[in-house]
Amino acid sequence: MRYFLVTLIVFILFSKFVLANMQDPPATVNDNKILIDKKDIQNTIESGEYELARNNLKVFLEKNSSDYEAYNLLGYVERQLQNYELAINFYKKALSLDENFIGAHHYIAITYLEMDDLESAKYHLNQLDLICLFGCDDFYDLKNKITFYEANNE
Repeated sequence: MRYFLVTLIVFILFSKFVLANMQDPPATVNDNKILIDKKDIQNTIESGEYELARNNLKVFLEKNSSDYEAYNLLGYVERQLQNYELAINFYKKALSLDENFIGAHHYIAITYLEMDDLESAKYHLNQLDLICLFGCDDFYDLKNKITFYEANNE
């Protein structure tokens, strides 16, 4: 009897440990490939599945319409798909929700460079200069991109 109780206790403890360390699968909608977790969507973007990421972000934003990071991600996806006007609109939406969002200023400026709109890119560089105060990686990266653009597009 004693052996049985010890075995039962060990089994229960082990089961709780295993269950506590299991990860839930990504949340989906209607068993489709629509992910509703932003980290899963970011992984989709990093793997280059931009069409899927676009669909996922649109569904995500239906329930999280004030998530400026999601609008920034959607802008990034549209830029990767070379839908520059759409990208600009999504970056502007992100900036309307948080005017000091460094990532959106950085990405919108890069998009403007890809559209040959140097003045708009410089505007966002100046905004980053004000926001970052003592500089930040996004500011220096954008400054280098603008310098490179100017050197190659005289």
